[in-house]
Amino acid sequence: MRIFILFFLLIFSLPTIAQEALEISKNKSDKVKIFKENKRVKVKTVEGEKHIGRFQIIDSQNIEIEGNVISLSDIENIKSRSVVAGIGGTVLIIYGAVVMVVGTVVGLNFGTTSDIYIVSGMGAVIMAAGIFFNEFAKNHKDNKWSYKIINP
Repeated sequence: MRIFILFFLLIFSLPTIAQEALEISKNKSDKVKIFKENKRVKVKTVEGEKHIGRFQIIDSQNIEIEGNVISLSDIENIKSRSVVAGIGGTVLIIYGAVVMVVGTVVGLNFGTTSDIYIVSGMGAVIMAAGIFFNEFAKNHKDNKWSYKIINP
């Protein structure tokens, strides 16, 4: 049984060991970040196109996101874009909007003006938290960071 488990662990760990990665290094310091292949990212190109999805490394100068080939020299900025952050931010925005609408309707019918302001303010804060949550990841702009493909 131990050999069987060891065999499957070895088979499933080999692809992660041999993966190429995108190394992002800061120009003015020694900071280095590694984005492993298949990581979900948001890339904005010099032409203004935005691509969101899991990236694949094609060669030493190109990556692919959702079928679009992007040269490393064409990337204006790149940031990590997790699915959980996207869903969580969207849920907060919707929940904040519902709190504002329901609070306003209930306040108009049963409450006072100050109740409407308090509940609407709470809804606005929840919506703002959702917007910031969606944009929480840090941008790595090409004027401060340099990109290259590595094979760790």
